[in-house]
Amino acid sequence: MSDEVKKLTHADIIRATKHFHGFREAKWTVIISGVEYPARPLVLEAAGVTPLDRTNSHQAVRKLKEFGFDVRYEGKAV
Repeated sequence: MSDEVKKLTHADIIRATKHFHGFREAKWTVIISGVEYPARPLVLEAAGVTPLDRTNSHQAVRKLKEFGFDVRYEGKAV
């Protein structure tokens, strides 16, 4: 997990949802304010890093769970 992702706050994630645009279907998603987002792309957007960042989906999901977000795998709550 990159240092930028490690430093993320709950507020950073919420802020990223405000300007996050379309995405392809993802196995891991997160529900924030009733809207479903792809977990890893949202975390990378919030951290301000590129999609080539070394953070994987499981690390992104762990970070989202730390903040208490509703994380889903293929549409099912985990």
